[in-house]
Amino acid sequence: MVITMAANEAGSDIGDDSISPCLKVDESSPLLESQQLKPSYVTFPEPLHDDSWKPGPGFWWIETALWANVFLAGFDGTVTASTYTAIASDFDAANNAAWLTTSYLLTSTAFQPLYGRFSDMFGRRICFFVSTAAFMVGCFGCSVAGTMFQLTMMRALAGFGGGGLITMATVINSDMIPFRQRGMYQAMQNILVGFGAVLGASLGGAIADTIGWRWCFLLQVPVSVLALIVGYYVLENPEHTVTKLHPNNRFRSALRHVDLSGSSLLVVGLLVQLLGLTFGGNEYSWDSMIVRVLLVGSTILLFGFVFVEARTTAIPIIPLRMLKGWQPTAIQLTNVFSGMSSYAYMFMVPLYFQAVRGDSPSVAGLRLMVPAFATPIGGVIAGSMMHRGYRLCLNVRIGTAFMLLGNLLACTMGTTGNRWKEFVYLVPANLGLGLTNPSVLFSFVSLFEHREQAVATSTVYLIRSMGTIYGVTVTSAIVQNVLMARLPETLGPEATEELVEKLRKSVFALRELPPATEMAVRALYGHALKISFSASTGFALLAFIFSLAHTTGALHRKS
Repeated sequence: MVITMAANEAGSDIGDDSISPCLKVDESSPLLESQQLKPSYVTFPEPLHDDSWKPGPGFWWIETALWANVFLAGFDGTVTASTYTAIASDFDAANNAAWLTTSYLLTSTAFQPLYGRFSDMFGRRICFFVSTAAFMVGCFGCSVAGTMFQLTMMRALAGFGGGGLITMATVINSDMIPFRQRGMYQAMQNILVGFGAVLGASLGGAIADTIGWRWCFLLQVPVSVLALIVGYYVLENPEHTVTKLHPNNRFRSALRHVDLSGSSLLVVGLLVQLLGLTFGGNEYSWDSMIVRVLLVGSTILLFGFVFVEARTTAIPIIPLRMLKGWQPTAIQLTNVFSGMSSYAYMFMVPLYFQAVRGDSPSVAGLRLMVPAFATPIGGVIAGSMMHRGYRLCLNVRIGTAFMLLGNLLACTMGTTGNRWKEFVYLVPANLGLGLTNPSVLFSFVSLFEHREQAVATSTVYLIRSMGTIYGVTVTSAIVQNVLMARLPETLGPEATEELVEKLRKSVFALRELPPATEMAVRALYGHALKISFSASTGFALLAFIFSLAHTTGALHRKS
């Protein structure tokens, strides 16, 4: 059974103005024989724009394959957030626990836009399979890793695939579903992401406490297998969406038009900068030569990335032309700061439960369950508001306002007090995240024509992912720097270099301290986390301020 994409069966008429170069092949290229291949143009058949559009045959099977992947994207993010302290402590590397998240985010950030580019060249089908298979292999590798380094490398491989899970789902849906009808389907996708996030947050700790944290990764493999099997039978490339490349040198011909130099500069620049931020005050002093070299070198590399993006003749990783003008710039500034705030918040809350309140991983996961439900609820509200014709900028402002409120409330959480407050205090930030992310995506995509939506989508995800990397890294560095500076004083006469390192590398070591000392160290963790939450609050404030500049309208206006 092979079912073509429903977009082609919608029967929309395509005029000349819908045919535009997605990838123009250089006629002088030695790879091309002028008698065999002319410059290639891609037709993007935009689906019907009115209410008469209906899902075509096989549509829901395609959605099943896509939704399996977006479910995994939500599950993986929170299952790692809820268990990373236990995982890193198991390897005596809690001071470097941020790399479990940043290694994934780094590769996912670098390859997200490439999935959009390559899907235009080789088709949606192959990119769907590559992303799903890489994520599956990476998860399996994490489940059998024997060292922290191996685990980090496998998380990076999973990130290579994970960068395409939601990106390809969004791009394939953009082929099938009219822009003005897409809000509700995006809301359904958000529900699956949120449902995965709820399960990851609530079950991750319980899995780690019972059968072991390795099963948090191994259990994701069967869902990937399901996506691969269903996708194999139902997913086909829509007509006119695959660029014609030289038949004998398709891969080499494609590489000529992909910004590999820009991608390499971005990955290396971010990696070097993250190393500098992680080492500073943690492994080395901030004024040490190695930290200075890393930070200065990363700045040069990232400026080089911008320089290359502005001048490349290939398809750029971040099309700077899409950022021209105040409106797209304001949307992306909101995007990057909301990403910084949300992931910093998500990364610090489980640490608060375990290091400050003394919860086990399973109890911490259960405490995250109720607030995590707020994210898909926010996504459904966002999709419903889009469908009903409310302005996109209103969604973004409400969402970032809730994120700001939630982060402010997190700053007030202490080492003691009523536990019920935690359920209430953690809801607004999660609700705001569900409102903000899809609304920012559609705000940016709505500024461009249909043929550019895949590129615009990947640009949003790339810039948001860069924000998440910085959010996790900066707040993690704050906590480790505070612990490094204040632990000897807090421990008093008991302080030794070995004990300080042990407490920084494993939160489980807190339970081995005398009761009075344990409470003092937990209070120190609370102080460090309060500073981190203050930083994430600042990021949320900036996201809200830039959201006030949005003027994007509705996807669908009421008659």
